[in-house]
Amino acid sequence: MHPGKVHDRCNRTEYFGGEIDDKLRATLKKELALIAELKYAHYFLTVHDIVHYARSQNILCQGRGSAANSAVCYVLGITSVDPTKVDLLFERFISKERLEPPDIDVDFEHSRREEVMQYVYRRYGRHRAAIIATVIHYRPRSAIRDVGKALGLTEDVTAALADTVWGSWGKGLNDMQVRQAGLDPNNPMINLAVELATELIEFPRHLSQHVGGYVLTQDRLDTYVPIGNAAMDDRTFIEWDKDDVDALHMMKVDVLALGMLTCIRKCFDLIDRHKGERFVLASVPQDDPEVYDMLCRGESLGVFQVESRAQMNMLPRLKPRTFYDLVIEVAIVRPGPIQGDMVHPYLRRRNGLEKVSYPSPSPEHGDKDELYKVLHKTLGVPLFQEQAMRIAIEAAHFTSEEANGLRRSMATFRNVGTIGQYEEKLIGNMVARGYDPNFAKSCFDQIKGFGSYGFPESHAASFAQLVYISSWLKHYHPDAFCCGLLNSQPMGFYAPAQIVGDARKNGVEVRDIDVSYSFAQNTLEQGSGKYCAVRLGFRQIDGFHWLDEDEERLKRGQQLRKRSVDEHESGAHKWLGSLPPCGGELERGVSHDQRPCGSPLSLTLPRKGGGNPSTSRAALDQMCIEEAELDWADRIVAARNRHPFTSLEDFARDTGLPKRALILLADADAFRSLGLDRREALWQVRRLPDDVPLPLFEAATAREQPDEHAKPLPVMPRAEQVVADYQTIRLSLKGHPMEFLREMFSRERIVACKDISHENERRRVRCAGVVLVRQRPGSASGVVFMTLEDETGIANVVVWPKIMEQYRKEVMGARLILVEGYIQSSPEKVTHLIAQRMIDRSHDLIGLANDALGRKHPVPAGATVVEPLNEDPRALADMPAQKIRHPRNVRILPPSRDFH
Repeated sequence: MHPGKVHDRCNRTEYFGGEIDDKLRATLKKELALIAELKYAHYFLTVHDIVHYARSQNILCQGRGSAANSAVCYVLGITSVDPTKVDLLFERFISKERLEPPDIDVDFEHSRREEVMQYVYRRYGRHRAAIIATVIHYRPRSAIRDVGKALGLTEDVTAALADTVWGSWGKGLNDMQVRQAGLDPNNPMINLAVELATELIEFPRHLSQHVGGYVLTQDRLDTYVPIGNAAMDDRTFIEWDKDDVDALHMMKVDVLALGMLTCIRKCFDLIDRHKGERFVLASVPQDDPEVYDMLCRGESLGVFQVESRAQMNMLPRLKPRTFYDLVIEVAIVRPGPIQGDMVHPYLRRRNGLEKVSYPSPSPEHGDKDELYKVLHKTLGVPLFQEQAMRIAIEAAHFTSEEANGLRRSMATFRNVGTIGQYEEKLIGNMVARGYDPNFAKSCFDQIKGFGSYGFPESHAASFAQLVYISSWLKHYHPDAFCCGLLNSQPMGFYAPAQIVGDARKNGVEVRDIDVSYSFAQNTLEQGSGKYCAVRLGFRQIDGFHWLDEDEERLKRGQQLRKRSVDEHESGAHKWLGSLPPCGGELERGVSHDQRPCGSPLSLTLPRKGGGNPSTSRAALDQMCIEEAELDWADRIVAARNRHPFTSLEDFARDTGLPKRALILLADADAFRSLGLDRREALWQVRRLPDDVPLPLFEAATAREQPDEHAKPLPVMPRAEQVVADYQTIRLSLKGHPMEFLREMFSRERIVACKDISHENERRRVRCAGVVLVRQRPGSASGVVFMTLEDETGIANVVVWPKIMEQYRKEVMGARLILVEGYIQSSPEKVTHLIAQRMIDRSHDLIGLANDALGRKHPVPAGATVVEPLNEDPRALADMPAQKIRHPRNVRILPPSRDFH
C-alpha cells in the first residue's frame, strides 16, 4: 500500500461507527504527520502487509503494543480496538527523542502462525528476513540437571532434586528441599551439586530462537550477521538477540502466537456452519450488559486472561461495566500494581469507600493538577506501565534520556536488576518536590513490578478486546465456545473435564464419543434444548491418530512449494500454475548458485533424476494416501459415509483400522451405537485377528468370527466406567471419581468443596479434592494458590510460604489432597480456605483404580506399555512385566495445570 492511501482509508466511513468527527480527524492528521516526519511509514505498512496476508487466508490476528491502538493502526486493520474507547496518546509511543520505531506486536492464531512466518520469508526473502535469537539462561531445574550430569549423579537423583523446584524460577535449593527429595543435604556430593547449581543460575546456557521476532533489512542481512538454519524445518535465524537489533536500530517485527485466537476462529466457524451467522473480531456486538453481568458474577472459566482464580476473585470486586473496566481488569492482577500496593486503594475508590484524590507537589514546585491528566482514568491510582513512565517525567522531572532508560529497564522481561539505579533519583526528586514519600516509594515499587512483568495500557486494551469477545461467545454461544476450547487444547488454566462440566452447567448437552457420529474434532449437533449439543471427537482419545487440518494445510503448502522449485529447475512446473502466487525468491525458482543466504538446501537443490509432472503428481498423491492411512478418524468417517456400521466386526473390516485403534475405541466406550458397552466391545475386539492375518484368512470376505452362545458379561459398575473414561479421554460424562470416595470422606467429617463458600468466617474445616491448578505468582511473595475440585464444585486454597515449605512435597505432588485450615471471606463473598495442614490422599485414587481395574489383562499386540496398577514392584516379583500391565494408562486423572 502506498503511504498516500492511508489518507484515503482515514476518510472511509466504515471505521469509528460510520462517521469521523473533527477531533478524530485531527488525531489522524497529527499521527500521520508524526509518522511522515520520523519516516516510519514503511514500518506501519510492513506490519499492515503481514496482517493483510493473514486476513486474506482467514487467519485471525490482533495487534498490540506501543502504537497498535492508534487511529492509524485501526484504519490499517492492524487492530480491531477502536482507539476512541481507550484514548491513548500517540506521543507516548512514538517519540522524536527516542529515534526508534514504535513497537507493534501482532498475535496470530497459534495453530496457523507458522503460515504467516513462512509468508514473511517468502515475501521479503531469506536474505533479508530472519528470526532473531534469544539467550536462554540457567534456571534451578536446568542447573541442577546439568550439574548432576557433570558430577556423575544418577538420573533418579538429579530428577528428585529438580522435582522439588517450583516452575522455572528461583534462587536454588535449600536443605529442606533436599530432604524432601529423599536425600541427605550433608552428603558431600549432594552438597557440591546444590552449591554449583546455585552459582550457575542466571548464567547463559544456550542460544535459541525468539518466540516470533523477525529482523527485516533492505540490503542483504548476511552482510551484517551470519544466518543459520534452525532446528525447525524452513526456519532461519541470526545470532543476535533483540537488544543487539535495537542497538543497531534495525527493523524488528513481532509475529506472535495466541491460542485464544485459534479458539475464537473455530467458534466463529462453528456458529457460521450451524447457526448461519458470520462474525469477525470487529463485528461482535459491543457493550452488552448481559456479558458484563456474567463477568461480575465471576463466571469466566475459559475466558481469555480472566480465568485464573485471582482474576475470577477480582471480577466481583471490580464489577466491570464498560470496555475500559476490562482494560483495568486485565492489568490490575499483575506484579506492577500488586507490588506497588495499588490494587486495594483503587478498589476502595471504585466502590466509594475512599475519596478520590490526586497526588500533587508543593505549590512552589508546580501545578497541583500535573498528575490529574495522567491518573484521572484510574481514579488517582497508577495501574499501567505508561502511567509509571509519565509520573517519572512529570513528578520526578526525568529527562527524555532517563525516561527512555527507565522504559528499557521496565521492558526487560523478568530481568530485575537494571531498575535499581533509578530508585534514588525517582524517589528523591518526587519527595523534594513535595510528594508524599509513601506515594513515591509505592510508585517505584510498582515500576520494579513492571520490570518483573510489565503490562502497558496499550497491551491491556488489545487483550481486553479478546476478553470481551470470548466472554460474549461464552454467554451467547456456550455450545460453540465449549467446542472451540476443546478443539484448541492444550491452552488455558483448565482441562477438558472442567470445560465440559462448565458447559453442562450452562445448559449445553454434551454427548459421548461414538464411531457412528463423531469426527476427529469435537463438533456440534442438533440439540433438544436452547443450544446445539456438543459431540466429543476422536481427538479426545489418548493415543488415537488424527491429523490436524491446520498443520496439514501448512505441510501440504510447503510440499507443493518445494516441488514447484524442483519442477521449475527441471522445466516442468506448469501443472502447478494454479497455486496461489506467493512473493519471494523461492517461489520464483532460484538456482543453487543464486540461493539466498540462509535458505535450507532442501528448498533449492534439484531432485535426483530431474522430475516431471506425472512423477511429482504421483508423489503428492502418495503423500495424501500416507496421510489418510495415518488419520484413523478420517477412515472411520469415510467408511460410515459408504454405509452405516452394523457390528464391530463390520466396522473393523470396513475401516481397516489396526487392532490398536480398535482397542482404543473400545476402551473409550465408542461403540454404544452398535449396542456394545466398553466391556463387551473390548471382549469382541480381542477376538478379532491380529493386524497381519494368516494367509488362509487373508482373502476372506465373509464374517470371520463365529457366533458365541456365552453368558452375557457382567454389567460394568459406574465407578469403573468413570475411572476408565478419565483414563482414556481425560473426562467423564457419567460422573466424577470423588463421588465414589464421598462416603469415606463424610465419615471423616471432610466437607465438600461447594460447602466451603457457605462456612462462617475463621471456622476450621477439612476439605479434600482433586488438584486442578497450582499457581505461584512471582508477585505473591511465595504464596501458592490451589484450586481443588470434587463432584460438587471447586474450592480455592491459599498456602502461605511457611506452610508451603513444610508441605512442599504434598503441595507439588499430590493429585488428591486433604486440606485442614480456616475460612477467610471477603465482603464480595469470595471465599478461600487458608491451609494449615496438608495430607496427600492420592492413594485413595489408586485404590479406586485397583478396585475398578483389579483384573490384570495381558497387553494385546500394539498396545501401549504403561506402568502397572500396583506401583510396588516387590508385590509383582513373580509376574512377568508383560503380564502385569494394563492397556490403559494407570493415571486416574490427568495432571494438574501448574503456573508460576
